[in-house]
This record gives sequence, structure tokens and C-alpha cells, in this order.
Amino acid sequence: MDAQAVALKALFNELNLKHIAHKVEEFLAFPENLDKTNLQFMLDVLGKEVAERRRIAVDKRLRHAGFPMFDKELELDLYDFGCRTGVTKRQLQELTGNFVWIDQAYNILLLGGSGLGKSFLACYVGNKAIEAGYKVMFISMNNLAHLLRTEGMLARSKYRLKRIRSCDLLILDEVGNAVLDRQDANRFFQLICDFYQQTSIILTSNKDFQEWTATLGDAVMTTAVLDRVLHKCEVFNIGGDSWRMSEQRTILNGLMKGGTKYAQRIRI
Repeated sequence: MDAQAVALKALFNELNLKHIAHKVEEFLAFPENLDKTNLQFMLDVLGKEVAERRRIAVDKRLRHAGFPMFDKELELDLYDFGCRTGVTKRQLQELTGNFVWIDQAYNILLLGGSGLGKSFLACYVGNKAIEAGYKVMFISMNNLAHLLRTEGMLARSKYRLKRIRSCDLLILDEVGNAVLDRQDANRFFQLICDFYQQTSIILTSNKDFQEWTATLGDAVMTTAVLDRVLHKCEVFNIGGDSWRMSEQRTILNGLMKGGTKYAQRIRI
């Protein structure tokens, strides 16, 4: 590395441009880079630094989001819209093409039976929001109730709730599947009040609104929660057959046949 390259690397390090500082020699090794104008060279170099910073930031937000594992990539083409009603590919593309609805604290409600891909669609939207620079958190209703219940006792719960309260989009999964006592319901209601008009929420549920009372334990409380959630909200009532049933696999027809060679290898 010549003296000018060493000096350039030192300047990059001093400016905390660490992602391009250690690639100076590699960058200068390409003849086409040496023929560029000073302006084009700086645009390209700084562009690489910004791109790397954005990639790292996206990876960090993804780790903190806590998305569940799916058996397929979070790609819209992998969702079978042809076997579903109540939601279209175009609607999802519009929602993920412009996130002004997050800026304005609108909510999304995904309703439907089990196995219709509600969580998948919610995480797809959340993933795109992360790529666009938003902070997203995913949690099930049951786990959220636990965090709220133990916030004053467990540092881990307090830390996780701090992230949830500071996120731009909360994905609340399986609303209606948990049963909250009076205190838990009050804590949940307070969180909804804190988020109202401030933070967007995507809620998924396989229960009708009338059945949410069983979760919150009180019809008045349920009405108050729904009043705030539905005030600015896009509701999708998804119908169709469960993808788990349509892609059902059995041991004898799936694993055993697919693993014949493996089983023979073990016996040998």
C-alpha cells in the first residue's frame, strides 16, 4: 500500500468510516477506480460505506424483531393467494410499497382460522418495514401478557418491554388465544392506550371479536380495546383451507420414504 493509500485509510478511520477503511487497498486495486473523477470516486466510496451501514442496521433490527421461524422464505410469491379469500397480493404490495400508514399510526388486523398464513403475512409486512428503516417487534399475546406481568420483577421483561414501547410497528400474534386475569387485562389495555395514535400494531387472531371477551375477561374492556385498535385500521377477514393441512406430511409417506438412503446408510 503506497503512502497516499495509507493516508486515505487513516482519514477514513479518523472519520469513523470503518467499513471502507479496511477495504482501501482492495478498492484501489481496480484500474477503473483510478480512472474515475474525484467526485465519482468519493460518491462510490461513501456509497459503499452507507450501504454496509444500512445492511448491518437491517440485520440488527431483524434480530431484535423476534420473528418466528417459518418453513418458507418471507416472500409474497410463496403465499397461495389463489386458495385464500379476503386478502390479495396487490393489497400487500400497496401496504409494503409505502409505509405512510406507519408514520400515521394506522393498524392492521388479520382475522381468520388457523393455518391461513396470518402470521406469515404479518411478518412479511414487518420484514419489509425493517428494510425501510422502521423498528419492528413481534410477540404473541400470551408472551406479552407474561412480560407485562413480570416487568417489575424481571430485568429481561423490563428490557423487552422497553423495546416494544419504542418500536414503530408491533406485531401482536394470536390475540384471543390467551386468557388474561383482571390485572393482566388492565396492563394490556394500558399498553394499547399508550400505542393509540402513536404506534402501529398488526394483530392476528383466529377468534371473532365477540370471543375476545374470553381473553380480556370483560366486555367493557374488550370494547374499549377494539375502539382504539379499529379507529384507524385495515381489517382483512381471511378465508380458505389451512396450508398445514394442504401440505400435510406423514411419517410413512414423507420422512421414511425420503430418508430411505439415510436409513440404509445407518444400518451399514
